[in-house]
Amino acid sequence: MAEQLDLTTPIVATRTTYVAQTITLDFPNAVIKAGLLGSDGVVVNIEWTGAAATTLMVALNKANLTTTSLQKRVLQQAVTDGKLPAGTVSGTPL
Repeated sequence: MAEQLDLTTPIVATRTTYVAQTITLDFPNAVIKAGLLGSDGVVVNIEWTGAAATTLMVALNKANLTTTSLQKRVLQQAVTDGKLPAGTVSGTPL
């Protein structure tokens, strides 16, 4: 099973998880975009811009991804920043 965010409280009865489908790091324009697929088939797009994006990109670029994957870091940061509801990441990195 790929990594997913298991929501503490489902958004709707059928959307209990999110899986990262796309992650775009746009360094020149200071933008991070992530496309997330909900367990109900709904795609949710989130993004960071400006200084917040630059700070996160630098941290991701320097991170040791052997202990915590890129997808997990992005999902956790989205929860921390209030872009996604609370939950925990489960599964195995692809």
